[in-house]
Amino acid sequence: MITWQNLALLVFSYIIVPRLTFLPSQIHTLLIIIGPFVFPKVLQLFSTSRAVSQSVPVRPAPKKIQRALNLLFASVATWLVLSLPHLAPENVFMKTGSRLQIEANTLFARLGSLRELGEADEKLRERFTTLGTNKLLYLAFGPDTLLNCIWCTASDGSSDQRNYFTYGLPQLLMPHIAHLVVLGLATSSLVGPEGSRFRIHATIAGLVLMVSEAWYLGTYDITMNKRARALQDIDFVHWRLRIYRYISFAVVDGVLGAILWLTSTNRWLARPPSLAHRLEATTRVAQETVNKLRALGLVNNSVYRDPTLRRVREDYWHTEGQVMSETVQDEEVVKHINNALGKMDMKGLEGRVGEVADEIVAAIDGLRGNQVGM
Repeated sequence: MITWQNLALLVFSYIIVPRLTFLPSQIHTLLIIIGPFVFPKVLQLFSTSRAVSQSVPVRPAPKKIQRALNLLFASVATWLVLSLPHLAPENVFMKTGSRLQIEANTLFARLGSLRELGEADEKLRERFTTLGTNKLLYLAFGPDTLLNCIWCTASDGSSDQRNYFTYGLPQLLMPHIAHLVVLGLATSSLVGPEGSRFRIHATIAGLVLMVSEAWYLGTYDITMNKRARALQDIDFVHWRLRIYRYISFAVVDGVLGAILWLTSTNRWLARPPSLAHRLEATTRVAQETVNKLRALGLVNNSVYRDPTLRRVREDYWHTEGQVMSETVQDEEVVKHINNALGKMDMKGLEGRVGEVADEIVAAIDGLRGNQVGM
């Protein structure tokens, strides 16, 4: 028998995976090998979580979760704004539309025709004129690292890529640390157990982004840009990573916000109340019921002890009996009652009444047995 799980597995294995050729060859091969085994487990986990979620009623998002969602919404908006190219450091090659092989004097002459040159521009011109490799370092680590790292140049005038990476690493890690702080606040104990249950997952996601960017930039081969003959062939690594960094922050925060909203409202991965919580709630309801019964008993005793109240009660029930007897004798009422009785399932009602009677008799026999045993 073909189920929707089997159909989804066939589509994933023979249609989707072969078309993921844009992925690295290692990852593509890994998906082909382990995909058919992992995908059914994912479907099973989804089906189980969905069944559990359907057994728990949906509720509004708690106030603490709403604060976390507001924080994540603000962070997503902030990351998207920071990813805009207008807020990035100026790229002299993009601004002037120049190739990488252009002479430094010609490059800054073009830049001077667009805006007034400053002290930093003169310093950058000197770096480009002194050593051609500085252009490659500029593309990889940005203008700030190239201009301000005074100990990155060796005594023979050569530049060490590792030193520039070490100098720019704190600046690279600062946005990731800020992102980890946002994730920590959104999943802290201040937002309740609905948020703290995903604290480890959110922290791992933030650390993976940080380590991935640091590893990529630390192992990047800056000489790849030597083969770029046109402007569109240049890999502006520093500016590209900046855009990817903030967009990935926004994606992670957006996904975390969606997960917090779905789980806190019991729409996904709902957790049924624990046994201790259910016992506590049942005990509380039972205690409230007992208190109400006691209060009702006190009211009844007060009514029966007071002659005036007892007379009012008796008059009410006497009047109630007269009104109901007159109402039942009305032709329209009798007609509607007969129609309602005709629509009732009498056999089913008799069966339910019999079940209730059997339970009552069984409970009475149990009480008698206990008394005999005592």
